[in-house]
Amino acid sequence: MSWTIDPTVTINGTDYTSDSLNGVSINNGRSTIWEQPRYGYASIRIKNDTNTSLAVALNEPVVITVDNFTGTPTTVFTGKVSSISNSVQAIGSSAKVVISTVTAVGPLADMARVITHTSNWPKEYDDDRLDRIITDSGVAIDVIDTPGVYEFTTAAASPTDCYSAAAYYAGMAFGYIYETTAGEVGYANESRRTLEAATYGYFNIPTNVILGNSITSEINTNNLINDVLLEYKANATVTATSASSIAAYGLRATDILTELEDGTEAQFQADRYITLRSTPETVLQSFTVQLNAPAITSTVLNGLIAVYMGKPIEVSAFPNGIYNGIFKGFVEGWTLSISQNTATLNLNVTKNTLSITPTRWQDVDAALIWSAVDPAVEWADFE
Repeated sequence: MSWTIDPTVTINGTDYTSDSLNGVSINNGRSTIWEQPRYGYASIRIKNDTNTSLAVALNEPVVITVDNFTGTPTTVFTGKVSSISNSVQAIGSSAKVVISTVTAVGPLADMARVITHTSNWPKEYDDDRLDRIITDSGVAIDVIDTPGVYEFTTAAASPTDCYSAAAYYAGMAFGYIYETTAGEVGYANESRRTLEAATYGYFNIPTNVILGNSITSEINTNNLINDVLLEYKANATVTATSASSIAAYGLRATDILTELEDGTEAQFQADRYITLRSTPETVLQSFTVQLNAPAITSTVLNGLIAVYMGKPIEVSAFPNGIYNGIFKGFVEGWTLSISQNTATLNLNVTKNTLSITPTRWQDVDAALIWSAVDPAVEWADFE
C-alpha cells in the first residue's frame, strides 16, 4: 500500500511542518490499567537556520495532524506550548543552525492548575461528581458517561486541584479520565468498555504490520492483592479474600479507602479487586506498528491513526513465548513518532478481562426487550 504521511504541525496558526519533520513525538494515555492517565504531550524538534529567535511563545496552541489513507487530515494532538529548549546543531562560516525542541501538553495539565472542592459536595453518583470537577476546571468536555454506576457519599470542602480530584474519584469508580486528540477531557465509567466492545467489536491488527522486536510481555506479583479491606461511608468496612491465592503467593493485603455511599457497592468492589488481582497472569505490555509498512491496509491504517484510549483491539497470533492465543484487549496509551520518511505507533495495552465488568442493570438500556436481542449473541462476543 502506498501512503503519504503528510503531517502538519501548526503553532498559534503558523505552519512549522517543513522545519519539524526531523522529529515529532506524541504521547497520550497511561502505561497500565492500574493508574489514571497523566497529561498527554508532544515533542517537536524545529530547525531554525535564520539566526533569529524562534517566534513561538509559551501557552500558544499546537495542533498536529496526519493524513489518513484517503488524504483526509486527522488530528492526532491538540495542546498548548509548555516549554521551549534550544541547542546548537551546527555553526558554519555562513550559517548557524539551532534546533528548538518545543513541548506541548494536553488539557489534563490545565486541570492541574485549577482548584476545586472549595465547598461541601452532596451525595451524588460518579457521573455527576466527575461532571462537577471537569466543569470546574474550565477545559472543553468530551463525554461524561451516564448513568452513574457508583454513588459517592457527601464530602466536606477540601480544596484540591481538578486533575487530582478527577483522577481520585474516577479511580474510585473503576473508571478513568482521558484526553481526546481534539483537546477535550472526558470520563469513561466502569461500563464503557463492556458496551463499546459489544457494540463495535474488536479492531483487528494483523501481525505482519507489528515490529517483532517491539513486542513485550511480563508476569509478576507487583499488582497482586489477595486480602482486601475496603472502607466506605462513615468508616464502615467490607472485606474480601482469596484463600487459594494466599496459599500460593503468601498474604498480599491492602486497605482501600473510598467515599462510596452504599455497602452493596462497596462489597462488589472489594470482590472485584480479588477477581482481578489475586492471580498473576502474563500481561502483554506493548507493541509497535509500522504505519507505513507495505502490508498495512487502508482500514488498519485509518483505524490506528484515529486511536483513542479504550479502543478495543485484537491480535490473532503473537509468538506463544510472548502471549499464547488470540489477544483481545484495550488501548491504554500510545506513542506516535513521525519523521520525514516513517511513522510508528507504539501501543500500551491490557487484556479485556481486566476491563470487562459483570453486566449490571444500569448498563442495560431501559428500552431493551428480549425480542430485540439478537438470538445469535453469545458471551464470546464480549470476550
